[in-house]
Amino acid sequence: MSRSLYRVKKGVVVGTARRGVGRNAEPEPDVEARRCVEAGTAKADEGEPAAEAVAADGAEAAVHAAATGRTDAGGRAEDPGRAELEAERDYLRRGRAALAGMRAEAEGTQVAGGDPVDDKVTIEFLRIARKRRIAGLADGEGTAPLFFARLDYALDAREARDGSGGSEERGISGAPGASGTCEAAGAAEAAGHRFYLGRRHVRESAGDDPLVVDWRTDVARPFYRAHRGDPMGVLRRRRFGYDGPELTAFEDEPLTGPAATPVAVATGASVPPGAAVGSDEAVAGFVGTVAGPVDAAAGIAPGTAPAAGGLLEREIERPRSGPMRDIVATIQPEQDEIVRADLAVSVCVQGAPGTGKTAVGLHRAAYLLFTHRERLARAGVLVVGPNRAFLGYIAAVLPALGEFTVRHSTLADLLDDVTAAGTDTIDAASLKGDVRMATVLRRALHDGLYPPTGPVTVVTRIGRWTVGEEEFAGLFADAAGGLAAGTFRYAIGRERLAGRLANALRVRAEAGGHYLTDGAVRTLARSRAVQGTVEAAWPKADAATLVRRLLTDPHLLARAADGILDADEQRTLLAAAPPGGARTARWSPADVFCIDEARDLIDGTVGFGHLIVDEAQDLSPMQCRALARRCADGSLTVLGDLAQGTTPWAATSWSAQLTHLGRPDAHLEVLTRGYRVPAEILGFAGRLLPHIAAELAVPTSARTTPGALTLLPTADVAATVTAQVARARAATGSFAVIAADADLPALAEALRAADLAVDELGADSTPSRACLVPASLAKGLEFDQVIAVEPATIIAGEPHPRLGLRRLYVVLTRAVSDLTVIHADPLPAALRSPAPVPSAPVPSAPVPSAPLPEADRDLGAIPGGRRPAHRMVDRIGP
Repeated sequence: MSRSLYRVKKGVVVGTARRGVGRNAEPEPDVEARRCVEAGTAKADEGEPAAEAVAADGAEAAVHAAATGRTDAGGRAEDPGRAELEAERDYLRRGRAALAGMRAEAEGTQVAGGDPVDDKVTIEFLRIARKRRIAGLADGEGTAPLFFARLDYALDAREARDGSGGSEERGISGAPGASGTCEAAGAAEAAGHRFYLGRRHVRESAGDDPLVVDWRTDVARPFYRAHRGDPMGVLRRRRFGYDGPELTAFEDEPLTGPAATPVAVATGASVPPGAAVGSDEAVAGFVGTVAGPVDAAAGIAPGTAPAAGGLLEREIERPRSGPMRDIVATIQPEQDEIVRADLAVSVCVQGAPGTGKTAVGLHRAAYLLFTHRERLARAGVLVVGPNRAFLGYIAAVLPALGEFTVRHSTLADLLDDVTAAGTDTIDAASLKGDVRMATVLRRALHDGLYPPTGPVTVVTRIGRWTVGEEEFAGLFADAAGGLAAGTFRYAIGRERLAGRLANALRVRAEAGGHYLTDGAVRTLARSRAVQGTVEAAWPKADAATLVRRLLTDPHLLARAADGILDADEQRTLLAAAPPGGARTARWSPADVFCIDEARDLIDGTVGFGHLIVDEAQDLSPMQCRALARRCADGSLTVLGDLAQGTTPWAATSWSAQLTHLGRPDAHLEVLTRGYRVPAEILGFAGRLLPHIAAELAVPTSARTTPGALTLLPTADVAATVTAQVARARAATGSFAVIAADADLPALAEALRAADLAVDELGADSTPSRACLVPASLAKGLEFDQVIAVEPATIIAGEPHPRLGLRRLYVVLTRAVSDLTVIHADPLPAALRSPAPVPSAPVPSAPVPSAPLPEADRDLGAIPGGRRPAHRMVDRIGP
């Protein structure tokens, strides 16, 4: 028996061949027979070979058995539900064996030898690449399933798209979207094939068909985008459920034919007598009851029919036990649109709590590395987070997706050669972070230039030459003009002036009969005589020294800030000068970014191919400029939520923030549909929105969890917290006690006294299953259960009531399943006000609609639209 082989390149099937039947592709023979099986019928003619042809091994065998009424050796009817589940388990074992073979192959690969000196860099690079390859082929001891989904493409992609309207919605990239010609062509190539989707490509032999395809390939796109209005050539979409390493269930969603409810099968599922397997009601699963014991991970009780969409919901709600995990199995259409945006496109994501903006940014990094591997291998990808605790929390996501080359950094770590040991007042810090400081620093640097006031005479061992004042002044003016225009940096301008002066001296030397080679001219430019002359007109500059002079020299500051900073602002800066010299000063965090700005003015900054910035709403303009310099020739993914801005200089609009980041034309994506935070919790926290970000739409939640919110007024906060921690420790998943920073020591002592010690999260530590978290570090983290202590105290811990309310908003939206609010003081008035009415859960699959008119793309959620959960603004003006 034979089957067709598909060849995949860059996620697109580019060719076919034939070989023995396997489990990951449909057999090739009679097309009409295959259509009969997919329609749930079998050919009646006994002599036709088509029915035998489709009786392949694996999952096809189970479908064929159900369609033909096959019996086992004892004459009993086989259980097709159990048979297909077992077939999928067999396929999983086969895939794991293939992955182990790939890993053994990588481990057996030897780094090519070479000269240990001349080839040192190349050899080390190959060793690192081999190590990463081996790490990328680890099976994770079953913690990350080998595959999480399956796509069965229809025999005829055009038939599968029938009724979709053929719309060409344009996504972020500006290219045809999920319904466009590119995807339609891919669906046509993949017609009749089956693909298992996982976190990595898995094959049995080099050049063989993949057993599992990477989730980032184009052929996997319909898993995230397809729906009944536009199936993108897919007949059915299957999700798998796991309990650790064991496959325990699958759930199918038919995307073609008459409307049908998605169905699921778990361990022990069976088909009712007389059910037509493959019919509209049971097209890719088996409708019926669960007859036997079911694993807890499947979440299906014996004797009940699995609920549609249950596996997706259970995956979202699966308890957390440590760092953030990837979301490849649960990416939603609006998220996938951001993940797969073109590399050249800069994207800003305004995401409400629980919308997955951080995970989307990380998966975008993984997608871009997959799609533009060679380019980004040279230029690099950088992820910037607010603190090291946050970076520790997200550190495992990209390695789990097979990406080990992405650098994670805080803003402070980007400038780790300057230690920030001092502090500023809020006024001083806000002023130093103001974008006007960039102009003040540039003026201060250029203030050190002194046009020549006389001729230049240079004496060497072979002669004495003079360049007149007018000629030297012309050379200086040319270099200064290029500096003012931004053609080159200060240090390059100094080198250019030295080189031009040396060339002028060569002309005079040649006139006297001395001919200098190019090397001799370069040596002359570096000579003490030329450098001394250049130093008088264009002195060397050091970034830290420049900032130190600016903050301590009132005359320099007055000249540089004339017309930019008023007298009071200048006095504020002078009063905020750090003690010590340029090398020993106790710089504040705001000073560090002034130094970085000065360093760029002098020497320039090395950039990355793509930069992902999380919690970007908290950045000052000078911090934004520091990041913009690091992707001047690349692109940006900006993540944040204006409602969660907790710094005095937090952004109030993305338009201004993106301008500071050097991307005023970035695409703005607004995500308002939450998946992590239940509607009960989101509605309670949403009472704060009119007071902190009235311009933002009230977010919705895809989940409702009765009893998720508990308010506990008490006279003894410590005792109540202790009791709630004891309860939380007995439950599964992670939990955190989040309180104002000043309250943490007392709470930690109370928990230790009750023998309930939990890990105290610090700025440099990583969240664990049980944490005591200061409110200042809670942003970006998530826990199954959160115990929020004294909201009024959390607000009072911030320098301004509005910032305090925003901090509280962050704290209240960290829970995935359960939020308990403990308070002795009355709840803040904002929380006692009526809450916005929580929206009903949004359906998991959007319904089809006509393309959204260009003029309406900034109007928010469009009822019945393809993208109901967010809005997109194509361009943002300054």
